[in-house]
Amino acid sequence: MSFPDIDTQMKHVLRGVEEVIHEEELRRMLTKSAQTGAPLRVKLGVDPTASDIHLGHMVTIRKLKHFQDMGHIAIFLIGDFTARIGDPTERSEARIRLTKEQVWEHAKNYKDQVFRILDEKKTEIRNNGEWFDPMSFADCLDLAYRSTVARMLERNDFEKRFKEGSPISITEFLYPLMQGYDSVALKCHVELGGTDQKFNLLAGRDLQLQFGQEPQVVMMTPLIEGLDGSKKMSKTERNYIAVDDAPEDIFGKTMSIQDDLIVKYFTLLTDVDLDEVNNYGRALKEVEKHQEAGDPFHPMQIKKALARSIVGEYHDWSAAKRAEDHFEKVVQRRELPSEIPLVHVANTKYQAYDLVAEIGQVSKAEAKRLITQGGVKVSGSKIEDPLTEISLSSNEITIQVGKRKFYRVKVSG
Repeated sequence: MSFPDIDTQMKHVLRGVEEVIHEEELRRMLTKSAQTGAPLRVKLGVDPTASDIHLGHMVTIRKLKHFQDMGHIAIFLIGDFTARIGDPTERSEARIRLTKEQVWEHAKNYKDQVFRILDEKKTEIRNNGEWFDPMSFADCLDLAYRSTVARMLERNDFEKRFKEGSPISITEFLYPLMQGYDSVALKCHVELGGTDQKFNLLAGRDLQLQFGQEPQVVMMTPLIEGLDGSKKMSKTERNYIAVDDAPEDIFGKTMSIQDDLIVKYFTLLTDVDLDEVNNYGRALKEVEKHQEAGDPFHPMQIKKALARSIVGEYHDWSAAKRAEDHFEKVVQRRELPSEIPLVHVANTKYQAYDLVAEIGQVSKAEAKRLITQGGVKVSGSKIEDPLTEISLSSNEITIQVGKRKFYRVKVSG
């Protein structure tokens, strides 16, 4: 098998990477791969502890795609066994344990979303239950023997919890060893992860040496800030853009990010040429030179280019164009969208939060939050009390939820 030249491969796979252990090892592996025609085995492990993926997850998944683009074997490892324990990284307390059924329900959704960018036919899909489920207790003891309590307490999160007297389960101590053993079982050359995964990733190198394998290269991508501009993108912080979001929502949410994140999002979430990204970066620093609305280097135009690229990545370019048109009409010109879904409800009277929860398919707590933050309008008028009574009939009323979602609502019958 032939591969692009080594410098081209290095440039492509190192895009946006924060740390590599070690870069010279990676170059040596790529050189050997080119000489022998044998592709590298590159692993990304994901624990399906929730039902969907957001763009923060896609930073490392896209890195797996970069290796796949270069002709190497992309291994997408579903941590069906480790997810039942839960990664203790950055946790102040132990996770609630998931059942096997819950994990696999989440895993189905994960696969649907990651294969929007990975080539499923060229991806090796594995799950670590393959080797952990058959293990005997003696096998587990052998794995546990390969590290020490002192080594585990070097982790910042474990050290902090130990000093605070917070419980740390033995299974959490085993987690890094289990993730590391995944690399042994798969004979990985490279493992990918976020910078918060460094301890777990290095466990793989250590265990491979103990099992007589060449240690994997560890490649870490930066964590990406969410819509609040400061905290890591996560569902907990409600600052995320979901891969499964509608094109209009992905576009609109991207338009809401802070300007100082634009270059980072371009670099980590798109394949836009880095020379073009650098031009955008320079323009954003010289914003006073680009104040004309039609200037392609106006901050608004740069952010629209970013939003188009991200929507195009997970949907297609026609969807990106429709999403941009929707944004300009609804958000910039404050007009009603051309098409508003009609929702039939059963009752003639609702408290506002109950109605928003029903039509918007959100929890009642989320509906209350949206209303109290001024994010809901009924027939164009903002409501701020979740207990406001709303009367309905066979005539339609228009309800706006957030900046981009509109519903025509009427009573059935």
